[in-house]
Amino acid sequence: MPDNSDLNQLKKRSVRGGVITLVSQAFTVIMQLASTVVLARMLTPDDYGVMGMVLSFVALAALFKDLGLSSAAIQKANLTTDQQTNLFWINALFGLLLSAIVAAAAPLVAWFYGRPELVAMTWILSLTFLFGGLSAQHNAMMVRNMHFGRQGIVNIAGIAVTFAVSVSLAWLGYGYLALAWGHVAGAAGRALLIWSFSPFVPGRWTRLAGTKDMVKFGANVTGFNIVNYFSRNLDNILIGKFVGADALGVYGRAYQLMLFPIQNLRGPIDAVAYPAMCRLKDRPEDWRRYHMQTLRVLAFLSMPLVAWMFLVSEPLILGLLGDKWAGVVPIFRILAIVGFIQPSASMIGSVMLSMGHTRRYFLQGAVVAAVLALAFGIGIRWGAEGVAWAYVAAVYVALVPLLANGYRHTALTVVDFFESVSLPAVISIVSLAISLLAQRYLSFSGFLAEIISLTLVYWVTFLALMIASPGGRGLLVDAASYARAAVFRRGPKPL
Repeated sequence: MPDNSDLNQLKKRSVRGGVITLVSQAFTVIMQLASTVVLARMLTPDDYGVMGMVLSFVALAALFKDLGLSSAAIQKANLTTDQQTNLFWINALFGLLLSAIVAAAAPLVAWFYGRPELVAMTWILSLTFLFGGLSAQHNAMMVRNMHFGRQGIVNIAGIAVTFAVSVSLAWLGYGYLALAWGHVAGAAGRALLIWSFSPFVPGRWTRLAGTKDMVKFGANVTGFNIVNYFSRNLDNILIGKFVGADALGVYGRAYQLMLFPIQNLRGPIDAVAYPAMCRLKDRPEDWRRYHMQTLRVLAFLSMPLVAWMFLVSEPLILGLLGDKWAGVVPIFRILAIVGFIQPSASMIGSVMLSMGHTRRYFLQGAVVAAVLALAFGIGIRWGAEGVAWAYVAAVYVALVPLLANGYRHTALTVVDFFESVSLPAVISIVSLAISLLAQRYLSFSGFLAEIISLTLVYWVTFLALMIASPGGRGLLVDAASYARAAVFRRGPKPL
């Protein structure tokens, strides 16, 4: 059991790792946004729709490339080199197998959508599984050892390679194939860097290394990923099949924009929090405090950002992507309602995995998939916007039951969750309401002037309300304390 000095050291590593990861993620967001803007003006909604059709099916195979073994390696208390070597060979074998299976299934994908060009797209994207399988355990070792700086370099380099290859090929007239080859190039670049940075060097397969329990752990994680696939991709499949590639391209752009605050805030924070929570699992009260602090930070960062994106969505999207993407605006605003709560709610996965509750994790994923499948099946009658509204309804209806189930047999309660996120949520909503009211009485000379004006109104209101609130002042002080701790390597304020 770790002593207080171990806990303090873990907190310091978590804080610094979180800042490093967020900084690297900021560069990633900038490059992703630049890629979105540039490629949106070079390609068409149909090009993105074709890519989305293939990715919906490729994502199903992608569930097996890791087999949940990365999470198992991170969660394992005393991981041996022989155990991780065996996990590496399992991942590598399945990566090669998946590449072959996806390539062979290309004609079926093209037949399902009635688009012959999907065959070549599927063949190209099948290569990504080989790179993913070969680098899964090396990446897991970096996460386990909290080498977040190296991970940041890998992510930035991968996005940069994807961007460079996609833009170059789009400029040469390759159309939708530019997106596919960029995707593969980025996967290859990430794999090479991960191998270069990771201290793990695989050896030969070793019998009786004791990997059975980790494979079982990974099987439940994979089971969750399988059912989660349907909840995350069924909307794209239904829209692509019954509405068309143009509608899917528009929906996909809206969904990608909504994911920015989710992936680029929750992902880095979760990458830091999960290994730390695995180490604290035998200290319930410290574990609980750590998770609540993580929730507060995530809600403080994500909720006001999503509310601001909702406010400026029309001038921002039309100004960046152009008028041909006008259909993105209403769908994005609907999906932003999901994006407001989803980063915080999705942290329930780290709770269950860090405690080893993988069976419950899988079953909860199955329930979510069933609820979303039912909602999407109803919403598709009203097209892409109907699917988006169905997503909103399903997420908020299921929120409390899913939290209650995920926190069962842990030190956390549903009240803890809402206590952690309530202040950022209320202040973000009030700031948005005030800004929308001000928008009715302001006039703008162009989209840039509108973005700047609304941004000033919103963020000045948000900060004023935070400062005026006793709890808000405390949250700002805590954030500043942790920022100083990360920059100057001092111990953070106790949780």
